[in-house]
Amino acid sequence: MKILIVGGTSNIGYLLSKKLYLRGHKVYIGVHHDKQVNSLAHKAMEEHLCVSILKLDINSKDDRYRLNRINPDCLIIHSSVGYGGTLLDMNMDVVKQNYETNVFSSFSLIQEFYNLKKNTNSPTKIFITSSIAGYLPMPFLGSYSSTKAAITNIGKALKYELKYLNSNISISIIEPGCYHTGFNQVMIDNKEKYSSNRNTYKNISDLNRIQRNIFRLLEQDNYDDLVNKIIKEIEKDKPKFMIRRPIIQSILLKIYLILYG
Repeated sequence: MKILIVGGTSNIGYLLSKKLYLRGHKVYIGVHHDKQVNSLAHKAMEEHLCVSILKLDINSKDDRYRLNRINPDCLIIHSSVGYGGTLLDMNMDVVKQNYETNVFSSFSLIQEFYNLKKNTNSPTKIFITSSIAGYLPMPFLGSYSSTKAAITNIGKALKYELKYLNSNISISIIEPGCYHTGFNQVMIDNKEKYSSNRNTYKNISDLNRIQRNIFRLLEQDNYDDLVNKIIKEIEKDKPKFMIRRPIIQSILLKIYLILYG
């Protein structure tokens, strides 16, 4: 199978690329800029991975057109950015940038892929990474959480639209729980950076400490369970719509949604 992973420089994205290649798939990795192309190509060469790495900035219309040249059977959108800050005075340009990458550009890439593959007769698959954070937003991380809630709901609507159109294209939503990638810590630490009023953060150090402790308690260092589950669904003719890992966090989320959702 020919697979394109957009956002393959992250820990999870790269491990997924590596395992898919070792299982015999033709893997393309789209990265944000040329410097990442060079560094990732060097890393792949050291690990003897014959994967194709290209610049595919999801926010660039010209880069999104490169999807047509690759013509993958499976598209995995794993690109994401996260900015901390209070919704009360967060710089709106930063909020827009958060939505541009996580929602609008991902949405545009899905449209591009649909137009490319809508007349295909073979099973074709879209996987897009959202987050459990879309259901459980934390204070001062609301911008990021709201983008993930949007992506999940876009995926749910697309699921029914594709079914109504009797399309051979399937869509699956990947909702990781807490994994230690460093991503959460960056959002916690950049709260003040994107605020228009620094006085909001006079007493923020205690909250930062609490949030770091929460993530330290919940985060898992091993991504194998998530990556293996994604691969299992990729290799099915009819992938499962919702993919959540770790299992224990998925169970706790279901209980929370029953009680409070």
